[in-house]
Amino acid sequence: MLYPIFLRLDGKKCLVVGGGQVAERKIAGLLQAGAGVLVVSPEVTERIEGWAGAGRVMWYRRLFQPDDVEQAHLVYAATDDAAVNARIARECQQRKIWVNVVDDPERGDFYLPAVLRRGHLQLAVSTGGQSPVFARKLRDHLARSIGPEYGEINDLLGELRQILLARIPDPGERQRIMEGLLAEGFWEDLVRGEMEKVKERIKNVFGDCWPQS
Repeated sequence: MLYPIFLRLDGKKCLVVGGGQVAERKIAGLLQAGAGVLVVSPEVTERIEGWAGAGRVMWYRRLFQPDDVEQAHLVYAATDDAAVNARIARECQQRKIWVNVVDDPERGDFYLPAVLRRGHLQLAVSTGGQSPVFARKLRDHLARSIGPEYGEINDLLGELRQILLARIPDPGERQRIMEGLLAEGFWEDLVRGEMEKVKERIKNVFGDCWPQS
């Protein structure tokens, strides 16, 4: 059984060995997470080369060397050579560095889920490596019913949580208020875009805690 986790990679060194389309997708995700990305490959896609030219990634135009993994928090073995990918995995595991092997997930330490993003809200789907295609299809199925308004819900609740943290010291009372806020009817109003009803619900639940404009 895999352990699900979301990582903070802001400014952390992450290495991608490989320069093809698969490597490009891994790099794109790392950049989105704010990681410091190093790329090792004799050749790369046009998009990766563009990132390197813009200073968004550091590209070493050569073959992999064992010392490349030093100080990396995460490593992707994403070349088109299974033997090289296996070697990268061994080098990482000897140093206790997490590695993902794109052509042999069982050899690595973690899988990447299929992710549905709605602003700060992220839903991750994993099949434990059994069927990545099914994970992607399931994510796409969820996307049809979980639209951008759910990201708005998440951001709004984040703002409200900060109000509660600042004004109500008791965790139990904060939980009671939030559960009251998310009672039946709140979601339906927000999804339909009936924002005045939503605001009225918030004011009714928060009472004196709601900031006056």
